[in-house]
Amino acid sequence: MRNLFNILLSAILGFLGYGCETAMKYGTPTANLLLEGEVTNEEKESLHNMQIVHRDGWKDNEGIMWNDEADTIYTNAEGKYNRIYKGAFPSEYHKVIVNDTAGVYQSDSAITNATFSGGDGDWYVGNGELKVNFILKKK
Repeated sequence: MRNLFNILLSAILGFLGYGCETAMKYGTPTANLLLEGEVTNEEKESLHNMQIVHRDGWKDNEGIMWNDEADTIYTNAEGKYNRIYKGAFPSEYHKVIVNDTAGVYQSDSAITNATFSGGDGDWYVGNGELKVNFILKKK
């Protein structure tokens, strides 16, 4: 019975990484991401109160799969927007959609990749930046 207990205990500790040169690590990768940009019309006038919808995603065998959750922010008086996501999951793909809340301009969207740098080589992937500018056309 004692040998069975020792075998089970050794298996559990081995599974947790004890007694190995490189221990198994548990956790979730995190990063900081800055999303920013500007929305103007074709006359280069800043457009304020434009709705910006941000989704992140990942690629699988069927293409890019978009996260069901989305974040919505609005442009300021200068037509600019920004949001810092601290401790976010470092998704590679991002979709940014702009909608005119007044209905004067056509919606637009962009799909872009994020690259991260400055991580610790472990779970912290570092800082990333997405800069997406839009020029909207009237309906």
